[in-house]
Order: sequence, then C-alpha cells, then structure tokens
Amino acid sequence: MLCTRNLATRCLRRVHSSSSTGLVEPEHSLGIIGVPFAKGQSKQGVELAPDLLRQSNLRQVLQAAHDRLVIKDYGNLQYAVDENLLQQQRVHYHHIRNYADFMACNRALIGQVKQMLQQNSQFLAIGGDHAIGFGSVAGHLQHTPNLSLVWIDAHADINLHSTSQSGNIHGMPVSFLLEQLRSTWQHAELDEIAPNW
Repeated sequence: MLCTRNLATRCLRRVHSSSSTGLVEPEHSLGIIGVPFAKGQSKQGVELAPDLLRQSNLRQVLQAAHDRLVIKDYGNLQYAVDENLLQQQRVHYHHIRNYADFMACNRALIGQVKQMLQQNSQFLAIGGDHAIGFGSVAGHLQHTPNLSLVWIDAHADINLHSTSQSGNIHGMPVSFLLEQLRSTWQHAELDEIAPNW
C-alpha cells in the first residue's frame, strides 16, 4: 500500500497548497465508484479490483493523505444491456468482443461520473479493465466541457473496430472520444452520450 499512499498524497497535494497561498480552502469531497468490469479483454480477475482495493484500506489511505477530505463511496456500478445495444453488436460491431456489455457499462458510468462531480469536487473510478476509461472521461467531459486530460498508458488505446486484430475493446476507449474518429463509430450513438475530446 506504500505505492497507493504516495499516489494519493501526490494527487491531493494541491489541496494543501491552496491554504499556503492565503486562499479560503473549499470543502474537498471525493466520490468513489467501483467498476467491476472485465469484458474488455479475455482475462478474468480484473473485475475483483474495486472490492480488493477497498479491503486493502483504500479509504483510509486516501483519508490519511488529507484528513479534511470528505469521502463518499457510491458502491459498485450496476448496468443492464438493452436490446438496442445487442442489435448494434449483431449488425455493426459483431467482430468486437462484448460490445454491448462495454457500451452498457460505460453509459452507466458516464451518468454516474457526472452525478458524482455534481455532488463532489473530485471523483475516483476504480476498476481493472482499461475499457472503463471511455465512461470515466466522457462523464467528466459532460460535467466539465473544457476538461484538459493527459492520457498516460503503455498503449494509445485508440484502436478501431475496423482495424483491431484481437477485437478486445479495452484497446479502443480513446477512439470513442476523439472528434476525428467519431465517424468510425457512426452506429454507436455517441453524440448522445460522449462529448468530443
């Protein structure tokens, strides 16, 4: 947990810096959502990450980094796959693994992130599958349209359904967000849920 404690301290350092400048420090609150999703790739086990992190004292580590932080845990994300998404998968995205589950999960996450940011100054989505990056960013963009984001990953996660050899959707979340690639997902109804990045 040392690595987690150091990361939490760095993430919350800006909270402490505001008091040293003489500014009035607003209440800092953090909403946490677990996303036990594993269908962006073929390995099972990543869906256990949210509960395992909680069992390993994630809340206490975050609280220790800033004792005035108010933390609200929203539990684990729930979602349901509807017939429209299954139809999109059958007709347009059948060569992608678990498209309907991916989209249902991320649609739910988009709404949850937006809600958490309306109620808290920060949010933390905990999962283990890269595929949830789409919903995390899209929900933040819905709340904060002028969001600046630095995407750091060993891979670009910008693959397309038309070019991916594996069909693993965890390598595609950025492609759902970029305006320049919106036309490649024309049947995914992204304009309704995901602002362009």
